[in-house]
Amino acid sequence: MSTGFQLLITTLVTALIVSFLMFFIYKVRQIRTKRDVRKAYYNAMARLWFGVFLIIFGTNSIVQFNTLVTYIIGGIFIVLGIINVTHFNKARKYFKSNLPIEDEAYDKLNKQ
Repeated sequence: MSTGFQLLITTLVTALIVSFLMFFIYKVRQIRTKRDVRKAYYNAMARLWFGVFLIIFGTNSIVQFNTLVTYIIGGIFIVLGIINVTHFNKARKYFKSNLPIEDEAYDKLNKQ
């Protein structure tokens, strides 16, 4: 095996681990928060990282195993990952713009 191939596989596996950890972190944040908009924002972020995980997983399987079945299944993972990333990136932007509004409402509620 060439050094470039080993470096590519190592990079893909590292990116897989990082994306799964980020997914896990945002899922824990979603469970721990009590505020609804933040919960939706953290869910969107978690799903975004899950989409990245799917893209990297599909790419990794295509690079490592060169069969027709792997190309089909890896392609499905990549397409599902791209759909997840685009949809939940839009959701993340929407909920991020509503976070200051929720903060103001939460502060008013706590002052009363």
